[in-house]
Amino acid sequence: MLRKILIPIDWSENSLKSFEWYLEYLHQDQYSVVLVHYIDAANDKELHEKEAKMMELQEEYETKLLQLKISYRWMTGSEGSPGEYILKVAKEENVGLIVMGTRGLGKIKKAFLGSVSDHVLSKSTIPVVICKRP
Repeated sequence: MLRKILIPIDWSENSLKSFEWYLEYLHQDQYSVVLVHYIDAANDKELHEKEAKMMELQEEYETKLLQLKISYRWMTGSEGSPGEYILKVAKEENVGLIVMGTRGLGKIKKAFLGSVSDHVLSKSTIPVVICKRP
């Protein structure tokens, strides 16, 4: 049985580290990857600009996955919040695990701003692995 692993992706070092951690410690031949990217935009112009930039990001990850012959699917969204979108895709794609990074917000910032990883961790009905920066 092919198992799907969801990995949220953005331009951060933490996102890249969680992707690399998955490849090094979890990936097995029967697994496929669902890469999820959320675009936060205030208007259509900003959305289109970020979509164009996102294509570069997508190419970087796809190149690595193709080199390693890993089955994958790329999903991009902009509705709701990043945490809500990640959970929506996880449910729709019937993934078995979410592997994600964390921004490493301090306690005060996290209390005021919240955290995507905290939201996903607290609301998810499937297992979540948080890859924290060393």
